[in-house]
Amino acid sequence: MQGNKMSSGLIETYGIKSVKAACLGAAIICGSGVIVVHLYKLRKCNQLVKEKNKKEKLFIKQMLMELEDKDENEREKILSMTAQELVNAAKKGEIDPVVIIQSYIYKACYDTQTFNSVSGVIRDAEEFAKQLNVSQDSDSSSMKLFGLPVSLKECIGVKGMDSTIGYSSLINKPALEDSVIVKVLKSCGAVPFVKTNLVQGMLCFESSNPIFGETGNPKNVNYTPGGSSSGSGSLVGSGGSVLGFGTDIGGSIRNPAHFCGVCGLKPTMQRLSKIGLQGCLPGQSCLASCVGPLAQDVDTLVLAMQALSCPLMSQLDKNIPPLPFNDELFQSKLKLRIGYYTNDGYAEPVPAVQRAVLITKEILEKAGHTLVPFKVPRIEDAVRILSSALFADGGRTCMENLKNDLVDPANRYLYWRLSCPAFLRPIVKYIVGWGSPRIANDLMVYGGGDCSVYRLWKIQAETEKYKKEFFTQWRDLDLNAMICPPFPIAAAPIGSVEHTTALASYTTLFNLLNCPSGVIPVTKVSQADTDKLKDYKGNYGDKWDNHIKKVSENSTDMPIGVQFVGLPWMDEICLRLMKEVETQILLHN
Repeated sequence: MQGNKMSSGLIETYGIKSVKAACLGAAIICGSGVIVVHLYKLRKCNQLVKEKNKKEKLFIKQMLMELEDKDENEREKILSMTAQELVNAAKKGEIDPVVIIQSYIYKACYDTQTFNSVSGVIRDAEEFAKQLNVSQDSDSSSMKLFGLPVSLKECIGVKGMDSTIGYSSLINKPALEDSVIVKVLKSCGAVPFVKTNLVQGMLCFESSNPIFGETGNPKNVNYTPGGSSSGSGSLVGSGGSVLGFGTDIGGSIRNPAHFCGVCGLKPTMQRLSKIGLQGCLPGQSCLASCVGPLAQDVDTLVLAMQALSCPLMSQLDKNIPPLPFNDELFQSKLKLRIGYYTNDGYAEPVPAVQRAVLITKEILEKAGHTLVPFKVPRIEDAVRILSSALFADGGRTCMENLKNDLVDPANRYLYWRLSCPAFLRPIVKYIVGWGSPRIANDLMVYGGGDCSVYRLWKIQAETEKYKKEFFTQWRDLDLNAMICPPFPIAAAPIGSVEHTTALASYTTLFNLLNCPSGVIPVTKVSQADTDKLKDYKGNYGDKWDNHIKKVSENSTDMPIGVQFVGLPWMDEICLRLMKEVETQILLHN
C-alpha cells in the first residue's frame, strides 16, 4: 500500500511523462554503469594477458640466447636419440642430464618461434637435472625415465607456475605444489622442462587462447595441430619434445596425435592421477578427463606407462588402483579377434581416413589376427548422451569462466550455443531443422532447459544403459580390441575444426565408454584421396558434411592416423597392437 501511495504521489507531483522519463533515465544510467564496469574488467584482462605473454616470451628468448653457443653437434646427437637411448646414456654417465635438458630447452624454444607450441619454460628444470646428476648412485638404475626431458600441457600443475587454461582470471595464481603426475615423473627421474599451449577452456579441437595465441601444425604452420593438447602434439611433432603429456576429455590427446603425425594414448580413466590439474568442467564425471602421453614412437608411450604404473601413483592418489604395467599382456603373441569400422554413421570420414583403417586391417590380418566388421550401436543417441553429460549444468560452468573474460575466436561457436536463451532454442531448432535435423538436435543439448539433478541422473542412467549395449555387442563378437578412425578429417587450415560436435564422435565415444585408446600415424593424404572428395556426400548431406568436404580439399600430404581401442584396463593390448602396426609400417617405408 505504501508503495502504491508513493507512486501516486510521484505522478501527482511530476506527471506520468516525467516519471516515465525518470525511469528511462535511471535504466540508461544503470545500463551504462554495467557496460562501463564490463569494459573496465575487459581492459584489466587485456593488461594481464599482455603482461603474461610478454613475460613468458622474454624468458624463452633469454633461454635461446643463453644456450645457442652450446656444442651444436652434441645437441643434434641428443635430439636424434630415442627416449630409451637417452635414459640409458644418462644412467651410464655417457651424457650429462643437464646437457640433455639444455638441448631440449633450446630446441623447444627454437621451434616455438615458428609454431608457438610452448606456453612457458619451467624455471627449475636445469636445477632438477643437476640434482639428478649429483645424486646419481645405485638407486638411479630403478628410475625408468632417468634424465628424460618431459613437456607438460599447460593445465598440468607445476609448483610456482600458473595453469590458466587460457583464462585471464587464472593468471598469477601459481600452483603451491607439483601435481601428482609431476611428482611421480620426477620420482622416475624425468625432468619436466616446458609447458605447452592449449585451446581456451580445453573443449575444442582448435589451438588458440587469448593469453598465448595460436599454435601451428609442425607439418604446416597454417594448419591446426588439433586440440586441446595443441602444443603437446605440435612440440612432439617438431622434435622439440621426446615425451609430452596432455589430457583427453573427448579426444584432446588423440586428435593432436592424428593431426601432427605422432603417437598418443588416452589410458583407462584412473590409470594416471589428475590431482593437481586445472580442469575445464570440475565435477563432471560421465566424460571425465584422462592424462596421457604423446611421443614420436610407441616404445616411448610404453616406457612412460611402465614407469608411471608404480606404487607411488596410488600412494599419492587413492583413486588410482595399484595396477602395475602388464608386460606379459603387452608382449603376448596370441592372435586376437579385432573389430573394425570405417564409418560410425555420424560424421563420415574422408577417403584418406577410411583408407588408413583398411591399411591397418590388412596389416593385422597378415599378422594372423582375425578382423570382424563392427557397427556402432545408436550413434546419434551416443552423441546426444555425451553432449548432454558435458553440459548437464546448462553450460553454466563454461559461461561463468568466460564471464568478464576474453573469449577466443576458437570458442565463438561453443559460446553462441551456450549463451542462446532457452526460449529461443525451439525457434532456432525449428528454423535450422529444415536444413539439418542433426544440427538442430545438437543445439538443444547445449545449455538452457532443465538443469536439475533429476535430468543429470537420467543422463547417467542412459550412459550406463548405452555402455551395457555396446559391450554386449563387443562380447557377442568375442572381440579383444578394435580399430577405427580417430577423426573424420586430416589436419586442415586453422579455424576449420571449431564445430566440435560434428567431428568428435570417433574419439569422445571411448571417453564415454572408458576404453583405453591410442593413435599412431599410418599414412598421408594422397592426391587420389583428395580427388575422391568430389564424390563425398557425408551421412546426412547437411551443412556439417559440406564443411568436412570443404576443409579437406587442401590437406594433401598431411598425416593420417588410426585409432586402436581396448576394453577398460586393457591398455597393454591397445599398445601391443599399436606397436605391431607401427613396426610393419616402418618396415615398408
